[in-house]
Amino acid sequence: MLDMNKARSLIAFVGLRDPYPEVEDEAGPILALLLDAAKAGKPFEEAWLLCTGGTFLERARDLEREARDEGLLTRFLPMDFPVRDVIDYAEIWGLLGTSLAAIKERAGPLGRDWSFLLDSGTPQMKTSLFLAARSGLFEAALIQGIPPRFAGGAYKAREVRVEGMPEMRLQPPVAAREARPERVESPPPPFWVEAKTRDAEAPVATSASFEEVLRKAASAARYEDPVLILGETGTGKTMIARRIHAASARKSAPFVEVNCSAIAESLAESELFGHIRNAFTGAEKARSGKFRAAHGGTLFLDEVGDLSLDLQAKLLKALEDKAVTPVGSDEAVSADARLIAATNRDLPALIKEGRFRRDLYERLKVVVIELPPLRERRQDVRLLAGRFIDDWNTQYSERRYLTEDALLLLEAYSWPGNVRELRNALRSAACAAASEALGPEALPVEIRGALGARRVAGQSTEASACVDIPGEGINLKARLLQVEWEHVAAALRKAEGNREAAAKLLGMTGHAFRKALRERLAAFADEGWEEGM
Repeated sequence: MLDMNKARSLIAFVGLRDPYPEVEDEAGPILALLLDAAKAGKPFEEAWLLCTGGTFLERARDLEREARDEGLLTRFLPMDFPVRDVIDYAEIWGLLGTSLAAIKERAGPLGRDWSFLLDSGTPQMKTSLFLAARSGLFEAALIQGIPPRFAGGAYKAREVRVEGMPEMRLQPPVAAREARPERVESPPPPFWVEAKTRDAEAPVATSASFEEVLRKAASAARYEDPVLILGETGTGKTMIARRIHAASARKSAPFVEVNCSAIAESLAESELFGHIRNAFTGAEKARSGKFRAAHGGTLFLDEVGDLSLDLQAKLLKALEDKAVTPVGSDEAVSADARLIAATNRDLPALIKEGRFRRDLYERLKVVVIELPPLRERRQDVRLLAGRFIDDWNTQYSERRYLTEDALLLLEAYSWPGNVRELRNALRSAACAAASEALGPEALPVEIRGALGARRVAGQSTEASACVDIPGEGINLKARLLQVEWEHVAAALRKAEGNREAAAKLLGMTGHAFRKALRERLAAFADEGWEEGM
């Protein structure tokens, strides 16, 4: 029952039909509902909009602009909903719990009549909203829209009737994480506690170099100045940008990410600064742009070194003026977004080549955070691997774990793709493995072959006797494993593949030699010894 003494608040996912479908002039679900409610004298005072990325945060701003043009006074509150898989029920359900807890906290003690709109977003998102309300985890009315083609040509919305449906009592979202054999973990807390205490994206690190990165990020979060994050591909630049935003005074506002290298040059200006209707061929509807989508929050420009010189000049002006001028317009529009930029390119070198503006570089590098590659923080590999396997087990309710030999290989590999490559390699191994134990044989071929690619031939006695330990240290077990394989392979070549003869050359029994090949050195042996090391 509607309480007229309470503010009406709508919660909805933003979808591809908001504020308007691409090729139609009929209002999309959210705008149509707000207009219909206002016309009926029951307006929504607030609209909390869950947006799965920068594109939908921009659509939320477009929706707000269209609503103002229609005379609506609804307060719009876009929220970042950073789900990685928009059809993964478990991930959506867990993140929805976090988001609803945050909405309750931000809304404060003022009484509200909450409503969920079950129209926008993927079917999995709509189902999760339905379950949250129907199970009593979040008290809200359920509103279902009827498309114009089924409602006499005009969008209609009605409250979902649940009378006669069976009662539902769901447990709060709890990760299906089970302990690996060698360790015991307690289950995660319920979502209303988890939302405030658990950071699923918290970085895993013990290396001094990465701890310094985290310290700088925490310091940068206290201020409003631009941040420039430098590092190779896959080192975690986006993760650090998100942590800065989440710890800043802007954390309740949107975080909008733009991959500058993926924008077509002809559309880049519109992508960042928006355009007015009919500004160019195909611009049938106005667009807010990513800068305005991040208004009040943080704009993260990844691969900023790939922007054209013309766009760099306009970016600099937007930073200085805190305003943007949409394509086709002469009127500047306020866009107060804190900028974080990132690149894996050498900006000073680009400046010398005339491909990057020095004045923009000076404006961006107020705070510089340089991420070390994974090969310079090898002591973190084991921790990161544990996190990624735990994530896999949680997602699929499995009990995979890495053997010690596999971990030694991971620690010895150079990781040119850094943390992203490590994560992908482990997911590949978990997907293909025939048992819960992920040994060296489950790892991708390039990791198994990397250590076996070194040659014994040509290494001088003097060089072998010179021990050089790098500043970050070494993994002695992995190094000894590598040395053992180098001698085994050399013996096999000398014995022309005869394992008994090779064992004698190394002072080993045939049984011990075969066991070493079968267990400790299986990953190397799979790559073959004939091609040399």
